[in-house]
Amino acid sequence: MNGAGAAFAAITEILTWAGLGAAAVFGAAALIVKLADGTWLPVRAVIIGDPDAADPSAREVVRWFGEDGVHEAPLTAELRAAAEGDEVMLHHRVGSRDDVRLDAHSPWPRLLGGVALASGGVGLLALVAQIAAMFAAG
Repeated sequence: MNGAGAAFAAITEILTWAGLGAAAVFGAAALIVKLADGTWLPVRAVIIGDPDAADPSAREVVRWFGEDGVHEAPLTAELRAAAEGDEVMLHHRVGSRDDVRLDAHSPWPRLLGGVALASGGVGLLALVAQIAAMFAAG
């Protein structure tokens, strides 16, 4: 094997192991983050003023009915911007009394899954190139 062939073999070997290893790590991380995120249910919340709040910035809250009673969370600027009048559609985490967000799913599992797919693609492409080079070399 000449110098260029040996260099190509070394590079594709490194890319194969690094790509497939990174795909496994990021794929496992995506799965763990997805499972840790929990279940989020859509709810319609109402914006209510809370005159008893000591902090003026915390005078408005969102309240909604959950399976185990009335829930409450502080009104954020993001929730206020998404509100239609005094109501806002949001997602409530099952098992928590005050966790809310606008989206049903966290963006982190999708990001980690995308990185896992890209890394796996690089590793697979390097593996195919390495096998093709072995057959071409005879």
